[in-house]
Amino acid sequence: MPNRTVYLPEHLDELSRRLGVNLSQLTQKAIEEYASQRAEDTLDTRVKEARARMAALNISWPEGLLERERAEADER
Repeated sequence: MPNRTVYLPEHLDELSRRLGVNLSQLTQKAIEEYASQRAEDTLDTRVKEARARMAALNISWPEGLLERERAEADER
């Protein structure tokens, strides 16, 4: 596993030692949580941008298109 250095202010270092915090585990969980939140943010942003481009180009999808496509895919 790669090794990275994490710098903490002195008071947080002392606090983490007193609490017996596993910094490696805490850091891994924090990064995974941050990444999952960013993935949702990124997806939301991409959807909003796509909708804005569609509106700017005056593109509209027929009502129920997605539902019909899904139903047709189940029939195949």
